[in-house]
Amino acid sequence: MPLDFVVLGQNGAPEKTLSLGVDLHHELIASAFSCGIMRFQDFSDYYEDAEITVDDLAGLADQVRALRAQVGSIDLQYFLDGLSELIGYAITNGKALHAIAD
Repeated sequence: MPLDFVVLGQNGAPEKTLSLGVDLHHELIASAFSCGIMRFQDFSDYYEDAEITVDDLAGLADQVRALRAQVGSIDLQYFLDGLSELIGYAITNGKALHAIAD
């Protein structure tokens, strides 16, 4: 049961999705906390949905890049690269980013 980061379409169905497993989620949150990057607190509960509005996506994108530069885990870097792309897609299309616990 992953935590899915999604951009939703007009009908509420996912347009683009990026999934995060529980182990990598733990690594993400622990790494962000240890680096003092607080924007990831919105996603700290693996079993709770979250929404990042269009207005807040640029700040999240900055923090994703900052965290990406500080982590050594290839798996976490790969996830953060995908998250950056998803955020860019959301910004380009004027849509929020959702984290949906399945």
